[in-house]
Amino acid sequence: MINIPLQISASGASGVDTELGLLDSKALPVRRVQLFFPPMVFPKFQSRQTALFPLGLGYIASVLERKGLETELVDCASEGYDTVEDIGKERVVYGLTSDEIRKRIEKYKPDVIGISCLFSTLEKRMLMIAKIAKEVNPDIVVVVGGPHVSAFYKRLILSASVDYCVNGEGEEVVDGLFDALNGKRSMDSVDALCYRRDGKVVYQPRKAWIEDLDVVPFPARHIVDMDLYFRIAEPQGIRLDGETPKRAAQLTTSRGCPFQCTYCAKNVTWGKAYRTRTAENVLDEMAHLMETYGVEHFAFQDDNFTADMGRAEVIFDGIVERGFNITWEAPNGLGVNFLSPHLLEKMKASGCTSFTIAVESANSALLRKVRKPNYIKLAPPIVEKAKELGIEVRGFFMIGFPGETLEEVQGTIDYARDLHLAVTNFAIVTPLPGTVFYNEVVEAGLIDERTVDFEDFAYGAGELQLAAVSNVQLKTMRKVEWLRTIFLDDTGVFKHDPHLKKSDVLDELAKATSMFPDNADISDLHNQAVLHYQMDDEQPARVAV
Repeated sequence: MINIPLQISASGASGVDTELGLLDSKALPVRRVQLFFPPMVFPKFQSRQTALFPLGLGYIASVLERKGLETELVDCASEGYDTVEDIGKERVVYGLTSDEIRKRIEKYKPDVIGISCLFSTLEKRMLMIAKIAKEVNPDIVVVVGGPHVSAFYKRLILSASVDYCVNGEGEEVVDGLFDALNGKRSMDSVDALCYRRDGKVVYQPRKAWIEDLDVVPFPARHIVDMDLYFRIAEPQGIRLDGETPKRAAQLTTSRGCPFQCTYCAKNVTWGKAYRTRTAENVLDEMAHLMETYGVEHFAFQDDNFTADMGRAEVIFDGIVERGFNITWEAPNGLGVNFLSPHLLEKMKASGCTSFTIAVESANSALLRKVRKPNYIKLAPPIVEKAKELGIEVRGFFMIGFPGETLEEVQGTIDYARDLHLAVTNFAIVTPLPGTVFYNEVVEAGLIDERTVDFEDFAYGAGELQLAAVSNVQLKTMRKVEWLRTIFLDDTGVFKHDPHLKKSDVLDELAKATSMFPDNADISDLHNQAVLHYQMDDEQPARVAV
């Protein structure tokens, strides 16, 4: 246990509501728990809305229910999906309003509110919910967790509205915390927990991570309206036009990644080790989702799904052997060195429709500097084999590394174009909290943590200038390359069958021309699209983005 003197500082742009004379963290008996996923913030010209069941809170809810506690999960982003507000700086927020959140808390009358902060961009929204909870009833115990909290628990615990910060994966921490709140064990026996006591911040370090992930119960999806996600049908991109949206669900089969890339924050959430569920446990969850909710399509959300290639192959064989009539995708990025022609064939046989490779850069020196495995030569034959099998391949790339020149950026863009991927996503390098890279940027004096606004920490929206190329130019290049892969054929002509809804096509291009009015490539593409639809207004459109 570590005691840290309470240091109160003025509230910065981040919105932490610190004040003199902070009270000790509440410690009251618990019967009813209300979990919140905050409204979503994103750059309106660079991202799209999504509706995803919050897996992290789903796991926590299952632990709470196993303890016999009444539990409600409020997914503000999805429940208030149609409520969109422009909050300035080219950002929007969608989800339940503050008044709606207040009413939900007043109606449920929870003893504890738990709030997830999956992205740093949601810190203000998380703290807003915490503050509302304390206004409704000061005795409500407020617990926060998630990747952002794991990186900043020592600062967030200074918020007058936060009682406990959970550091890293939360199932065992929450289990111990709620036992302590109900007098079944001492609070100082709970690992990976930060709170206030006797005028000091108390931090109890983590001693271990969950080794056997099979002991963690499946997420408590039954406490939400799963049909909401199926109706919205915007899991991770543009919905197909002209076909009935599939009933899709997300799941994770592992935690962590074998690599230690300096720009990745997985260590603060999952630790340095790569841990997996057994293939049998994964297949059982898939069967449960199919039987209970009629799920037809799965999105594996792992950081590196095939890192254990032998286990992945057993999962793929199991899908076939059990006769699952499903399709699946891996949108979060697979390590190319953890793919092979043999495994790709197994993937196809088991229903794989698409996956993303995370190459990041075509510059070997940059890759070495950020400790990213070099896939430059490995990727082309893997992409070619996947295409032969009819599997769509997408790509993750990063531009804007510290000191990166225009020539180096263009080299990565040219490399991505040569792969002829279905979609290329270029992220502008962002120092995410909890990463080695973030710490380096702070130490260099490029980020002032007293005034930083974490809503700027969205890929493609930040203003922090790191590269030798201006951010404006990087943002333009990022958008142009995304649009090229979606809407242009290999000759640079607008696709006669872009497979997208006309409204989505024109909406995307209108956003792009609004953001980059002087870019000739975007203007030309927009003009081609308008002309195309004028010539054939009835042309069908269908492809996922």
